[in-house]
Amino acid sequence: MGIRASLVAPWLPLALAAVLTITLIPAFAVHPTHHAVVLMPARTAAGAAREKQRRASRPAGQRAGAVAAVARPVLAMICMGTFFGSTQTSLSSFSASFATYELAGLLYAVMGLSSAAAALSVAYWPQRFTANARWLACAALMAGLALLLLLPSTALPVILVLLVLGLPVGPLMVTVFAIGGLAAPAGKLGTVMTAPASGIVAGTAIGSSIAGQLAQHRGYATAFLVPVCAAAALFLLGAAAAVVLHRRNRTAAAG
Repeated sequence: MGIRASLVAPWLPLALAAVLTITLIPAFAVHPTHHAVVLMPARTAAGAAREKQRRASRPAGQRAGAVAAVARPVLAMICMGTFFGSTQTSLSSFSASFATYELAGLLYAVMGLSSAAAALSVAYWPQRFTANARWLACAALMAGLALLLLLPSTALPVILVLLVLGLPVGPLMVTVFAIGGLAAPAGKLGTVMTAPASGIVAGTAIGSSIAGQLAQHRGYATAFLVPVCAAAALFLLGAAAAVVLHRRNRTAAAG
């Protein structure tokens, strides 16, 4: 899309996106592969009432823990969206300093390529590398590599940085969605998995707004601090959750 925008016109990617939405989404909806999904029996009103009563009878601490477990991936995806939005906006300011705004799309796509490839590789990672460990490792790597965005002043170095920066991004997104699926209460998987996806959209708006203001008044170098802070927030969120889980497991073992 970025290449087409650079070579033809900025409106062309929007038109192509509209065409893809009109054609591919209905094709996906009516594709016969949905027959392969095993349908679960619908819950009866009595079963739903018993489940609601069971959740209400749990101690306050357990209810708070369940809410926190669901909120964690949502907050993580808000941070991830902030990372995406601020990076793209900062790259727009960066590319405008020596070329044109359209170049930012091509630069941003470099991170997307490595991110997608790394995300696919998660299926082959060893099982002993737990989800919490993956979260901490990828978030720490993201924060460290994002600092490198402050150094380049030309296109080629920033391309190399973005290519490497994308490597922990994809696996972290896969990990957060996996944790969200594990934390979802019975019968609420669809709702819980929708919330992190919405968090990305909200975070992208937040990151674009903050980075845009900083780029306008302080320059692109200052705007690049926003993705660094977003990645650091992801690490702190994962570390806090790991501490809580460790204490909970220790308490359960002692009891």
